[in-house]
Amino acid sequence: MKNIILVVLIFCLTIFSAYYMTVTDSKPDDKKDEKQEKTEQSKKSSKDEDLNIKTQQDLEKVINSKKDEQTKMNAYNQAINKKIIPRSEHYQSAEDAYEESVQLKNGKNEK
Repeated sequence: MKNIILVVLIFCLTIFSAYYMTVTDSKPDDKKDEKQEKTEQSKKSSKDEDLNIKTQQDLEKVINSKKDEQTKMNAYNQAINKKIIPRSEHYQSAEDAYEESVQLKNGKNEK
């Protein structure tokens, strides 16, 4: 009798766990959220183009501001593309990359 109760209990737990897994795994809303995030991120990067970095001081203002890391990195890359500062040799946060680029620029000026 004890064995039958254990077998039925295990069987029920298996069925309910399988049902729970199928319900939670197939949420199409998660996919929509990811698409919305990518869309929002692309909108932010289009706003970052409005930063219009022209000098090292402009870049420094953005780097030292309270903007998000993506905005700072976009401003940093914009400054590199315009050859305002050299590219940092290491992958790091925008602030660290900026500091290393400034050191590289100052080192090149001394030579």
